[in-house]
Amino acid sequence: MLVGRAYKIFLHSIVVYGPVALLIYFANLVFNTISSRTVVILLYGYTVFIGILMIVSTTPRKQFLRVLERVRLDVVFFMTLSILEEFNEMLNSKKARGWEPGLNILKYYVVIVDAIKLSVVRLKNVEESLLARGVERV
Repeated sequence: MLVGRAYKIFLHSIVVYGPVALLIYFANLVFNTISSRTVVILLYGYTVFIGILMIVSTTPRKQFLRVLERVRLDVVFFMTLSILEEFNEMLNSKKARGWEPGLNILKYYVVIVDAIKLSVVRLKNVEESLLARGVERV
C-alpha cells in the first residue's frame, strides 16, 4: 500500500484527518467524556475516510460518471471538480504573487474565506443557469 501514489494518499489523509481527530479527542478530554468508544469511532472514521480517498483517487472519472448518472449526482461531481480546479488556480496565483503560508494559521484564514466566496459565487451561477434552462427548485 505504501508504494507510489498510495503512499502520498496515506500521508495526505493523516494531515487532513489528524488535526480534526485530535481536536475531537482533546475536546473529549477537556469535558471528561473520553472513552474507548470515542477512540474506536475516531479510528473507524479514519478507515472510512482513507477507504473513500483510495477509491476516489484510483478510479477513473468515466467510471464515476457511470455510477453517478444512475443516482443523478453527475452534476454535483462536475461542479465539485470545477470548484476544486478553480481553488487550485487561486492558490497558484496567490503563490505566484508571493504568498507563503508557512505555519501561520491566520494566513490560511484568507484562503478559506476566498474558497468560501468562490464556492458561493460558483453555486449561484449554477443555480441561475439551471433556472434559466427550466429546472425548478425543489
